[in-house]
Amino acid sequence: MPETSVIVQENTALRTQLTPENLQFWDQLEPLLRQDPRLQDEETLQEYLNTQLTALVAAQKQGRTAAAYYHGDPIAAAQRLMKGPKRRPWWWTHDLWFPLGLFVVGLVLPTIILPAVPLQLLAVGVQLVLLVVALVLGIWLTPNLGPRGRAIGWGVIVVALLVALNLVSRSLPAVGLVHITRKGGSIFLLLFAVVLTGLILWDQRRHPDSWMPALIAALWIMTVLGLLARMAPTAGLMATSTGTLMIGAGTLMGDVSILVSGWHIWRQRQALRMTHHSDD
Repeated sequence: MPETSVIVQENTALRTQLTPENLQFWDQLEPLLRQDPRLQDEETLQEYLNTQLTALVAAQKQGRTAAAYYHGDPIAAAQRLMKGPKRRPWWWTHDLWFPLGLFVVGLVLPTIILPAVPLQLLAVGVQLVLLVVALVLGIWLTPNLGPRGRAIGWGVIVVALLVALNLVSRSLPAVGLVHITRKGGSIFLLLFAVVLTGLILWDQRRHPDSWMPALIAALWIMTVLGLLARMAPTAGLMATSTGTLMIGAGTLMGDVSILVSGWHIWRQRQALRMTHHSDD
């Protein structure tokens, strides 16, 4: 099959990147993995070998040997791998962090820019549940639809989610109010932005194609607006119509930055995918 031949070529290229010591380890490990009854299908086998080779090459770049990476000799490594699950579900990836990050940066932070406006925990909790429901629906629909159907399906889900989130924010009673104070709130917002940015950059090092960097600009725009609303020289201005205009413009800029960065990341992913298939 064409797909299988592409993966075989990728595996061959990855194998050539191994050091002699790691190559000897791999040449002993691969025949043992082929004995796994769950990997009898050639495409499944090659995909699994691709996953292992990619991880091994990454570990090698960090200065680790194959024995150190697999915590033992090839026989022990094969036994350990053959006991584990064959593959994770297709949707169980690091991309699942992005919707949660988008929820916090795009929905929660804009609501607490002004210190006089409290965070409503009930509303946030219900909105988070709606987000999870939308993700479950999208994950269920995706494998059952073609490319056009997936685009339409996800579009409908996103629009319905936005409408539902807006209705929740307007209709639920003010329960579980949390006020983000001026001094303490400033420290909290700044620390939150620094920590989240650090986590995003750490995730990007582990997953270069991560969606999470698309949130950084919006995160800091919201943080700066929150700090302006809490610092003495600008706090009064942010409570006026000019401040409201600044908050609206900043929120819009944050949303646009997410869309632009997300589009750029998507194009990079598409280009990488096309590169992987160019040898076919």
